[in-house]
Amino acid sequence: MTATHEPLGISEARSQLGTLVARAVHGHQPTTIRRSNAERAVLISEADYEELLRARRELEAGHVTEAIAAHARGEREMITYDSKEALYADLGLPTPQ
Repeated sequence: MTATHEPLGISEARSQLGTLVARAVHGHQPTTIRRSNAERAVLISEADYEELLRARRELEAGHVTEAIAAHARGEREMITYDSKEALYADLGLPTPQ
């Protein structure tokens, strides 16, 4: 799933929104939309979004499983965390929104 064209400006994307949504849903083609050089978003289908979420959950579960295994091998000590953010940071994961 890779974008096949340059990012669209927000006005241009707005004028083509129906086509872009159809392309995302039926062709699984993402579209990058830019509001400025620093603000970009990607339009993808709901199915592709759900797949990305599933992959993220699997990755996170793998990190947690490995941390538990490392503790069992004596390679990692048990740590108590004051917050969810601290736990995610220690595991090298982004904090869920």
